[in-house]
Amino acid sequence: MADIITIPVFPLPIVVFPNEELRLHIFEPRYKQLIQDCKETGIIFGILTIYDNRLMEDGCLVKLIEISKLYEDGRMDVRLQSLEKFRKIHFIDHYNNKLYSGAEITTFDESEKGTEELYLKTKILFDELCSINKVQPYRSVKWLDYKSYDIGHFVGFNIHQEYSFFALATEDERLEYLIIQLEFMIEHSRLRANWIKQIHMNGEFREFKSSEWK
Repeated sequence: MADIITIPVFPLPIVVFPNEELRLHIFEPRYKQLIQDCKETGIIFGILTIYDNRLMEDGCLVKLIEISKLYEDGRMDVRLQSLEKFRKIHFIDHYNNKLYSGAEITTFDESEKGTEELYLKTKILFDELCSINKVQPYRSVKWLDYKSYDIGHFVGFNIHQEYSFFALATEDERLEYLIIQLEFMIEHSRLRANWIKQIHMNGEFREFKSSEWK
């Protein structure tokens, strides 16, 4: 871990992974102040996950890309770019006498890559899941140089699972977590596809080839 630094933080009931774009509607006075400070000074801030009424330890640094829309009453639509994972050391109710909160944090070195076999298996399973369900993620995945975080929002995790995945220490651990989830989703997707096929049957004459049951 790196040295301890102090940053503004924005607690939210979501998990933000490194290297993703985030779009938020800002309406609370304290966070309108935070975004204005980002615009004027270029500061970065951290998004910390809240779930089960608890503020979690790990979060993600983000920077402001743009204020996409400013409403007459001061509300904002903003685009943010996530940067890197951090761990909260100490929470601060008011950062530098501002309305918004802050935290002492330290960042992680996550430059180590995972095992090629795990990357390949994860990709194959993800492609299979998308094929069964006839869908593709809204944001294309750069498979030649992807990281586990790049598909973390696309495998059916709930917020508890997303945070557990995010909090894992190594890339291999995250890839293994993805593989377990993808295998689970594939099995349930097959069952769902079979159910849909059965429910659409309408008294047709069925033919069974011997290769299907021998």
